[in-house]
Amino acid sequence: KPGWMDGEDFPIFSVDIHPNGTKFATGGQGSDCGRIVIWNMEPIRNEKAQNDPKVPKQLCQMENHLACVNSVRWSGDGKYLASAGDDKLVMLWTKSAYGGGAVFGGGGKVNHE
Repeated sequence: KPGWMDGEDFPIFSVDIHPNGTKFATGGQGSDCGRIVIWNMEPIRNEKAQNDPKVPKQLCQMENHLACVNSVRWSGDGKYLASAGDDKLVMLWTKSAYGGGAVFGGGGKVNHE
């Protein structure tokens, strides 16, 4: 995995690439809950983008699962993301019309989506 994928040394158990190829989702363990992260694909494809601090690497982080996330999958049209975890929940996610903003309790992390 790229060095900029700072998972705070928590394991990642699932990866799925968005149908349009611009981003990918990971699911795994967070500090005390399950964690889903949406990552920008551009820094993986382009070394210049990888080294550019203005290009966001992490687009969004969600920690709503009560336990480890074992699976993330995009819908065929890319409009939805499904996640399933050890908390025995399946969650469906869609991009908010409001977009962006600070991650509550995220230590300064910002959602770009």
